[in-house]
Amino acid sequence: MSDLLLFVQLPQLDNIVSGEHENLYLAAAYLEWAVRQSSLDLDIARLPPEFDNATDDALLDTITGMHPRFIACTVYLWNLERTLALMRRVKTALPLTRILIGGPETAKKHPLLFAHCPADVVTIGEGERVLPEILAALQKGTRTHDAGTAWKRGRGYVWGDVEPPEMTLSTELPPPDWPCLAPDSRGMAYVETSRGCPMRCTYCRYHHLRRRVSLLNPEPIAERIRILRKKGAREIRFVDPTFNAHPRFTETLRLLAQLNHDRKLAFFAELRADRLTVEQADLLAAAHFTDIESGVQSLDPKVLKAIGRPTDPARTGEGILLMAERGIRVTLDLMIGLPFQTRAAVEKALDWALQFPRSVNIQCMHTLMLPGTTLRRQAARLNIQYDPLPPYGVLETPWMSRDDFLAIETRLTATPRLRTDIPTLRFVGQTLPDLFPHPAVIPVPWPDARLLPKGPRFARQAWVFRGSSLISHRAALCELITGAIRNSPHTLWQFVLEPETEEPLDLLEAMTAAIRKEPPMVLDRYAPVALRGLIASRRILIRLRRGRNYQASWIKAARDCLEESFF
Repeated sequence: MSDLLLFVQLPQLDNIVSGEHENLYLAAAYLEWAVRQSSLDLDIARLPPEFDNATDDALLDTITGMHPRFIACTVYLWNLERTLALMRRVKTALPLTRILIGGPETAKKHPLLFAHCPADVVTIGEGERVLPEILAALQKGTRTHDAGTAWKRGRGYVWGDVEPPEMTLSTELPPPDWPCLAPDSRGMAYVETSRGCPMRCTYCRYHHLRRRVSLLNPEPIAERIRILRKKGAREIRFVDPTFNAHPRFTETLRLLAQLNHDRKLAFFAELRADRLTVEQADLLAAAHFTDIESGVQSLDPKVLKAIGRPTDPARTGEGILLMAERGIRVTLDLMIGLPFQTRAAVEKALDWALQFPRSVNIQCMHTLMLPGTTLRRQAARLNIQYDPLPPYGVLETPWMSRDDFLAIETRLTATPRLRTDIPTLRFVGQTLPDLFPHPAVIPVPWPDARLLPKGPRFARQAWVFRGSSLISHRAALCELITGAIRNSPHTLWQFVLEPETEEPLDLLEAMTAAIRKEPPMVLDRYAPVALRGLIASRRILIRLRRGRNYQASWIKAARDCLEESFF
């Protein structure tokens, strides 16, 4: 076994086929720098970008072929279940490999993380200081005593009891010329100017993960931007939770405006609109901030007080207009399902948001009861019902029934400016804009079962069943679908019928029933899908053969049938 530390971060899988899918290895870049500054002598690697569309089997083969001594996994709510399942297989194949898990999803008393967990070590919060110590302890056969680190002992875990020191951004952040921070192939780069958040929102974990806010001064921020610009950056995203919480925010904007006077860079940040001044709005435009995201969450003072987010809605609206009037694209965030929030309050907030210019994007998010947050601890007392599995969406509160949630979601779907997710564009047609790339065509009937695909080639896989009288092979098709899902449960599947002529709708109903028997994925639990009882992770589509005449009534009936079950 080599002295290799392998960073693994599985991507968020979605059904969108246009554009590139982002899987930002920023945490791995920070952690690699910290390990290289220690006395540890380790080779360090991460899975290359082409593995973002790899199947679990391919990932397993690649990881086991590398024989890493250590694997460090970053988990988020959308990759937790898949990461745990993959690492259990890795642990079976490589029992001596030590697996470490950290990231935003880790928390004490987590409902999933510690059930059949393959990790030797689980850590919460910042990893820059603790990871080198954990790796050194694993090499020596000892353990650390950090309060945020759990070590496997028998079938359980033992937590430390010593609070680890918090990192100082100005001295421990990787230097701006560190190659791992260079712009990606699209010219995108990421910059962190503050660690922590001064706000205490009950639904958020930022303030739980460190006691104080650590900052970079304006001059080092500008220097990082200058170096990234020289390296070919075209867009820079500030990853701070609240960019204008920086006490020297105005000064920072002045330096960015001077540096980017030719507007060759575009900037993105999240900030509080209610704190924005006219001067700062002018400087945002001068520096060429093209996109800003601003959390409003609710207009109801009682709700804002309950979630620990004191905000002046009127002042928030003024700040949003200041940016919009200067040509900045603003994304306005609203939340649904907060404590004391009624359906009428949500409707009022939506009406308010729709009054802004169309350049203002409105993003409506259902409240998530994230493990480790204050709101999740309050859930029982507040009698808030939520899904116990990721993404932990709120299902019902004393102030909003399930019918209220469904009514709000129906309005969001029916209003283009409010639509939160993009449903399937076309279920039936000669062209299918949602079809995954590289579909595998399977003739029906297949001449030899040995010629059937052994499994998916990609994490997003389409199988096209082409033939006549497909209904007569209904049982075999359903068996093939069931086997595909069970053999690769973390793959997004499309099962595409390509019939010679109209097929009975009984075929669609049988295939749909086979899909519904299998456990849902995280994609199926998001509110727009779950509230309607739909399926998003596995779908049935129909591709019409060119040169064939299909009855319009059959096309409509088939489309209606699929839209009743799939998102």
